[in-house]
Amino acid sequence: MFNIYRYLLEVERCGSIRVAANNLHVAPSAISRHIKLAEYNLGTPLFERNPRGVTPTTAGQMYLRHARATIQDRERVKLEIDELKGLRRGHLRICTIDGIVSGRLSDALSSFKKLHPGITSHLNSTGTELVTRAIRDGLADIGITYNATPDAGVSIAFRVADPLHLIVAPGHPLANRTTVDFIEALDFPLALPEPTFGIRKLISAFCQSRRIAIKPELETNSIEALRGFARSGAGVSMLHYLSISHDVEIGLVVAIPFRNRLLQQSWVEICVQKNRQLPLVVERFIQQIKLAFSVQPSLPMKSLK
Repeated sequence: MFNIYRYLLEVERCGSIRVAANNLHVAPSAISRHIKLAEYNLGTPLFERNPRGVTPTTAGQMYLRHARATIQDRERVKLEIDELKGLRRGHLRICTIDGIVSGRLSDALSSFKKLHPGITSHLNSTGTELVTRAIRDGLADIGITYNATPDAGVSIAFRVADPLHLIVAPGHPLANRTTVDFIEALDFPLALPEPTFGIRKLISAFCQSRRIAIKPELETNSIEALRGFARSGAGVSMLHYLSISHDVEIGLVVAIPFRNRLLQQSWVEICVQKNRQLPLVVERFIQQIKLAFSVQPSLPMKSLK
């Protein structure tokens, strides 16, 4: 039964039976059979077929909510049983923005593993929009986002102030500046994240408020590519400090704060699914993240609890 639920939820996520089958390493015909069997038992279609793939019907949306809740309840019970063993076993699903992976999050994972060696984890890095969706849909236990758009299905456990900075090579004409105006950065080739990233959403909101048009020289879903673009001297990039702190500390790049107030009001946010009873292993790891992130004294932590 749980395999059926997994198949249906993956079809919903992908909007395609073929893509879902490829992701789950099963034959498309196997997933089609499960859908037809569920539709036969329920006496109603669960998906509408269209030229681009499939979308859930109203009945399908109801059934998928049931499937998602059932899987989450099963995982919760499993984790609670593991907790009776003193966190000797368990599994964490983490979905995070790319720039955080190699810094504070790695520190938190390393420390947590030493404390609880039996806990396994799966880490997926992507853009803020997709992190939020994964938390809302129950595909991850903990999400780390940057300036996420509010979502009714997501709660913020805590957030860390992390203003946007202009990132340049040490020999760049702006490298000796203590602050910089956004407009000044546009005199140089610019590298920016794709639109699904929180950084880009913040920049787009600022540009819209000022009626500024921008045309990036490089647009990418890789934070490392943005760091490399600035390091090489090819141009400038715009990143939040936690994603670039290591390069700054060893002198590979210079991070210059923006004077523009809106660009200073930005946050890295640790989020969970709204109204979910968090397993102990998830609560403990959130505490570990708080400890790791509080190491950065220039970025004060503000808890929402």
